[in-house]
Amino acid sequence: MNTTKAALSEQDIPMPVDEYEVLCKIVQAEAGNQDEKGKLLVANVVLNRVEHHVFPDTVTDVVFQDNGGVTQFAPTKNGAYTKSEVTIETMQAVNRALAGEDVSEGALYFKAGTENTWGNHEYLFSHGNHVFFK
Repeated sequence: MNTTKAALSEQDIPMPVDEYEVLCKIVQAEAGNQDEKGKLLVANVVLNRVEHHVFPDTVTDVVFQDNGGVTQFAPTKNGAYTKSEVTIETMQAVNRALAGEDVSEGALYFKAGTENTWGNHEYLFSHGNHVFFK
């Protein structure tokens, strides 16, 4: 990701650069067509998972988690992650999340669409083209 250094120096990133790049790329792939808040929300979900005992404890492991052939983040399977070109707006949203801004109400899951039910997950809210749950 060539724009990383344009937005932050490596000393300013509160995680290893490779983890930062994975976070930026998954936010771009999942929410590239959303506004900055939508991008912030996706970053929040990834970071919430890193902190939650049920999920892996690194960004990379969360993003690429595979449960019996079911990926947690579809862009890692369908090629969108690999093709994503991270924008400055996405990096700004990720930076806000890393600085502690969390508007997710503790969301651990999101999906595209408008349906506000998903198994036994608690519906929280919708924003843009995503519905958030915990």
